[in-house]
Amino acid sequence: MSESWYAGRRVVVAGGGGSGMGAAVARLAHRAGAEVTVLDLREPDERDGLVFERADLSDVDAIDAAVDALGGPVDALFNCQGIAGSRPGTTSADVMRVNFLGVRHLSERVLPLIPSGGAVASIASVGGLGWERRRETIDELLATPDFAAGLGWVDAHADDLLAQVFPRTYSFSKQALIAWTLQRAVSAIERGVRVNCSSPGSTRTAMSPDFPADGVDYISRPIGRESTPEEQAGPVVFLNSDAASYINGANLVVDGGNAAARTMGLL
Repeated sequence: MSESWYAGRRVVVAGGGGSGMGAAVARLAHRAGAEVTVLDLREPDERDGLVFERADLSDVDAIDAAVDALGGPVDALFNCQGIAGSRPGTTSADVMRVNFLGVRHLSERVLPLIPSGGAVASIASVGGLGWERRRETIDELLATPDFAAGLGWVDAHADDLLAQVFPRTYSFSKQALIAWTLQRAVSAIERGVRVNCSSPGSTRTAMSPDFPADGVDYISRPIGRESTPEEQAGPVVFLNSDAASYINGANLVVDGGNAAARTMGLL
């Protein structure tokens, strides 16, 4: 990766605190020359050269305050926030607020600050693959005009579609994110802004224990291991760089070949 990819550019990494994929994205973008602002509740483990703004990315007012404090312009936005929902006490609404509604709201607030040539890249999940089978339901959610309306839609489905917090709501949140990415890419490119996402496979992060061990083992085939946060950060940083200037509306699967093996009936 070129150390000049982001020279002179200002980027925002939502969910870049701690030590997971978002933190790896923040470090890599900074090494590539970017001025990096991290939005998160947790401060990055490595602050060297990074600007940190504390923000609850599940709360619409906190997101608005964070964007107001940013000013502009912002050359690239990285949405790296996400929770699995498997921890005791977590609700479906909690998962949807972080994994989709907050991502969408933050993106819509930041997009007007991004000049032509800029980009948005979000981290979805291989758990969101197969979203086409839920297209009609997902379209209902995407049609909601804002965070509050989206939360109302989530509450209305809390006893059916989203009754199981993990893995069903987690999977649905990532499916919605992939579908929104493809939809928004079409309108955003009219003013020269690209919108893409990646779908990581099993990754060795602090969230790894939230997923069942047998599921992690299955998703780690055929490559035979989990990825590192850095291996997931590289493709995401690439998507928002000029090296990917003709990539728009893409969902880049980064899973060591698992989806390919399943598609071909080899697992």
